[in-house]
Amino acid sequence: MIALLFALLALAMVLALMNHSRWAYFVFAITLALSIYWLDYHSTTQLKIVL
Repeated sequence: MIALLFALLALAMVLALMNHSRWAYFVFAITLALSIYWLDYHSTTQLKIVL
């Protein structure tokens, strides 16, 4: 999942460099939404610690 986020951010940067700003904003917004979902997933799952 993290590799996907990095790939999407790289795609957004390449699109911005190619002057496709509308697509760059769209890809960045999707990446931001996925990042927030991933953070929420990891912050709310319970840790299973066995001692």
